[in-house]
Amino acid sequence: MNRVAAPSPKTLEKSIAACIANGARLLDDAVTLEFVEPPSSRLYLILIAQEEFAKAFMLRLVAMGIFPLSRPILRAINDHTCKQLVGMLMDYMIMHWNELEELHRMIDEDLDMGEDHFPFEIASALDLLRYEKIARWESGNGIYVGTSKPNPAALKIAGGEKDRRKQDALYVRINPDGSVKSTPSIVSDDEVSEENERAGRYLCFVKDAMTGGPATHRQEKTMAALRLLFTHHPPV
Repeated sequence: MNRVAAPSPKTLEKSIAACIANGARLLDDAVTLEFVEPPSSRLYLILIAQEEFAKAFMLRLVAMGIFPLSRPILRAINDHTCKQLVGMLMDYMIMHWNELEELHRMIDEDLDMGEDHFPFEIASALDLLRYEKIARWESGNGIYVGTSKPNPAALKIAGGEKDRRKQDALYVRINPDGSVKSTPSIVSDDEVSEENERAGRYLCFVKDAMTGGPATHRQEKTMAALRLLFTHHPPV
């Protein structure tokens, strides 16, 4: 049975708030390690914080009726790669830019793509989340039922590359011949800074999502795609 007890809106609200608060705490803990070298422990905490914010957003999708709360969805909420794929969707919806020219380029790309199309990596993230991950758990057959070859970046995340990077921040990797493959010292300050900024954007995004404020065009488009994907059961 895939069905679980339907949670009350108040229960979901508390769960979302707890995820946001824990993610924010992890970011605060990372700040206390700012001058510790190598910065690998900071990266580990920051990447976990990102996953907590993605979890909060997934619970928000449940509260909005976009995700049905089923055992496969609960499994996705606790699956690292699913949360990282959701992070890709959050990056897309946030529309972060450093220069005004980047914003103009993104707007032009959105206009060119129209309402029914996404950038390849985002379309692949949607496809992998729905079919490679959740549909396989729904059907129990372990067969990927997607319809197209995914974007390599999205496929790497679905395959656990980002999660392995998170583990690289903690563990010494050993080669088959017994030699050292990598140590946490491979983590750079630039990588930590980039991921910390991303985590900060995620935090603002999920806080805004909780208020139910006006959604951007990309948010509405992505929500509509998720609703469509999860309204219809995929072929098995």
